[in-house]
Amino acid sequence: MAQKKLQFPTTARNLVPNTINSSPDYFCTWQVQLYRCNNAGPQGQRDCLTEDSIFGNPVGGGWANLYPDARKDLIFLMDDSWDVPIGGLKDQAPEYGSLILAKDKFPSFVKDDNNEKAMALLNEKIKQVGWRGMGGWVCVQQAPMFAHEDIGKYWENRLRWADNAGWLYWKMDWGNDCKSYSYRRMLTEMRHRFAPHLCMEQAMLPDLIPYADSFRTYDVFTLMGIPCTLEKLNVDLRYDAAPGYLGLINCMDEVYIAAALGCAIDVTRHNLGTRLPDGRPDPSFPDLHRRLKTRMDEVTRTVRWHRIAPAFPVNGSETQIDDQRLYDTWLVEDYLQEIEAWWKFRDGDLIKRDAPARFGRGLPLPQVSPDENGVVPYVVASRHPQGAVSIATLGRSMHRRFVTPVCDVALDASAASHPGQPYDGYFGIFGEYKSLTILTPHAQIGKRILMQDLLSDHALDVTEQVTLENGKITIPGSLIHQIGTHCAHPGDNSDPGLILVLE
Repeated sequence: MAQKKLQFPTTARNLVPNTINSSPDYFCTWQVQLYRCNNAGPQGQRDCLTEDSIFGNPVGGGWANLYPDARKDLIFLMDDSWDVPIGGLKDQAPEYGSLILAKDKFPSFVKDDNNEKAMALLNEKIKQVGWRGMGGWVCVQQAPMFAHEDIGKYWENRLRWADNAGWLYWKMDWGNDCKSYSYRRMLTEMRHRFAPHLCMEQAMLPDLIPYADSFRTYDVFTLMGIPCTLEKLNVDLRYDAAPGYLGLINCMDEVYIAAALGCAIDVTRHNLGTRLPDGRPDPSFPDLHRRLKTRMDEVTRTVRWHRIAPAFPVNGSETQIDDQRLYDTWLVEDYLQEIEAWWKFRDGDLIKRDAPARFGRGLPLPQVSPDENGVVPYVVASRHPQGAVSIATLGRSMHRRFVTPVCDVALDASAASHPGQPYDGYFGIFGEYKSLTILTPHAQIGKRILMQDLLSDHALDVTEQVTLENGKITIPGSLIHQIGTHCAHPGDNSDPGLILVLE
């Protein structure tokens, strides 16, 4: 990647550990399925989930080649209908939910009736390409063709298949039993017994959160992805994980929310093209809004931050959520309606969504001064159990603009120090600022200040560019932007993301 020239001393330090991210982050194929079939609807998306789409090079395919800089930190998760033959209709296919690789979709891997072997071959192939391993979308029901089987034996077999084949993740979505708390809870307990290496994601029923491996906030539309996700977290982060359970939250494609709030990610954005192969706009990623297809670096920065501060269990008793709410709006205009959302709105609709202005997990709420127009961003922050602290500012949808108000922000991390923890004194900073002031006992006159773009492998000495007092450090927003986008790929519009360390 082309790096911008900076006038700061380069050090021999690399603040990003050379390890594999332990957070259960994954890339999900649902949106690339939509892209390849030219948004032909769910049936078209299901039919194009094939080995050729994943490993070949057709138009809208070659998905295993995505995320060259992030894939070793991401699970490759096949979405809906990897177990249904081409043409098999949803709700009518006898194989739906069988978790048996469809032979016509994966002929190179299905050699006989040994499904565990086929799953293992697919897992090895995806790892050879550089991904962490395989994951799969799972229908919460017994497949109709196996409805006569004992439910316990049915799921035990499939859990053993997945675990023995080295699969890392199951995304439990909808199905005949998707709204059953007892059914989903049963599956988690069986996972503990029969698939100890598998992470099982639940959804839809927040009361499952304390007893889940991971819980997904569920679908939002891009135009209001930030406030919609924060409003879901307003519920989900109030729980406490039960002893013996992971209790993680997956906030999907809102990657900087995940980075700053200690959540996992379900990445769906891709850079296959701003428009569909047939030239029509891609309804899932409006090019007039945040332009997520030009924000791929945010994903890489997030999974590299997760090497330091992976997703951690819900701790509602230590989580602060603001009573103040921010209100976002978007005006739908008729000639652009088809590309503004996959949820349909009428011409002239003013979409409105709101969410808490600030979150703090294990920290007091950040303090934010409005910009010259009296506007503030959403601001979220957390203290990780291993000592790291993270903060992000998040943009706003305002009429027909997406903007990130540039403000003075202050974070009190003075009680967040964890002496002896491996990343005590590491700060992850995401988003745009006028200035950022951090209260921390690590701030002592005479210390050296290092900052590093999370895409980089080299820290920079910025001691002379910050204001350091005993117990407080203030970083200019211009410096955060400059360092935090230092290694941006050409054409990438991601917000800054960096590490700061005082040593």
